[in-house]
Amino acid sequence: MFKSGFDLPAIRSGVEGANGPMTDWHPLNEGENSQVFAAVADAGPVVVRVSKRREGFAVEERVSRILAGSGLRVPEFHGIGPIEDAWWCLTGRLPGTRLCDLPMDRVTAAAPAVAAALDRLHAVDVSATTGYGSIDPETGHGTQPAWADCVLWGAPETWPDIESGPDRKLLERLSELVRTESKSLPETRALVHGDYSADNLILGEDGIVGVIDFESAMLGDPLWDVAYQLFWGGAWPLMGPQTRAAMRSLEDTVDHRARLRFYMVVSGLRATGYYAHEGRGNELALMVRRLAPLLETPPSLADLDGYWLHLPK
Repeated sequence: MFKSGFDLPAIRSGVEGANGPMTDWHPLNEGENSQVFAAVADAGPVVVRVSKRREGFAVEERVSRILAGSGLRVPEFHGIGPIEDAWWCLTGRLPGTRLCDLPMDRVTAAAPAVAAALDRLHAVDVSATTGYGSIDPETGHGTQPAWADCVLWGAPETWPDIESGPDRKLLERLSELVRTESKSLPETRALVHGDYSADNLILGEDGIVGVIDFESAMLGDPLWDVAYQLFWGGAWPLMGPQTRAAMRSLEDTVDHRARLRFYMVVSGLRATGYYAHEGRGNELALMVRRLAPLLETPPSLADLDGYWLHLPK
């Protein structure tokens, strides 16, 4: 993966050399791809992330420009710089607490605001851009000519890391479903977060929800973000309230059911391929359990517990 392994003095030296002295450095919860620290600069609280992948940080910088004036609470972007064979990214730190660090009652109470923030994100004007998929940091355009091309990226078609048996047969059947149904995806364009999870949502004391980590942002179908919440909401109960709130205003049509199921399967196959490659058996088993119900034809969107969020034992 892209996570670096620098000690704090080396990171401080690189970041402060470009931005001036900072105080109160301390580690924050880290993601899969980066080391994360909090500090205080002259302009106020900041977050420093370090990764071997510069592109994700550059995408965030471009998205911060797209979101300017949108009213969505997002971190102010301060800059990117090198540190040996990796890169640091400096942003403002939003006030509040990550949704994943709150008790369930507060997560549930915040769910309508979480859904409203996603609606605002999807309503951002992207008419000045073209293309689909990952955002080109230089131009702001999508890097692919068709939405299906980027959706299929990263979803394995074969499963060499998994032994023959029921699990592999399930994954092969779902892979075939994805290849077949990708041909009928609509060419819908909106700004898509790509990882709208409880890790990346900040609840302020004023009740306003802030959104962070736009490294996976795309131009494409906004239903991707809803389906992503559905898939992970079934595996991670803490995401259940935000998922239910996102579903309340969605029209129950055959097309919506098909697209949601499709994007859920793609999200699950991507995660399964990653965990299989990394040899993470417990997470792999969880992904297979989460994917199993999705072989069935999608029922009404109201059947959240019986199908859309169902995790077999």
